[in-house]
Amino acid sequence: MKSSLSPFSRRVVGLMLVVAGGLLVAAQVLRFAVTAVEWRGSGWAGTNTTYLGLTVLMLAVGILIVRYGWRMRQDGRISDEPGKGRIS
Repeated sequence: MKSSLSPFSRRVVGLMLVVAGGLLVAAQVLRFAVTAVEWRGSGWAGTNTTYLGLTVLMLAVGILIVRYGWRMRQDGRISDEPGKGRIS
């Protein structure tokens, strides 16, 4: 499947994804720290487990966004499959 983006556009979009994913990871690390302080203060009774679960999930999503953007920026590959797994 041929990408409709030029190589320069792919690099710019990849950079934007890396920045957005990095900001998301930073925000989720801060949220996780707040949850850890709440847990240390009152244990599981004072910690919202849904909040903790969503924080961990969004941390994983942020890491995947950074990885996708990095791979798009490097050589246009978004697939780990060998061979024909390229965007261009």
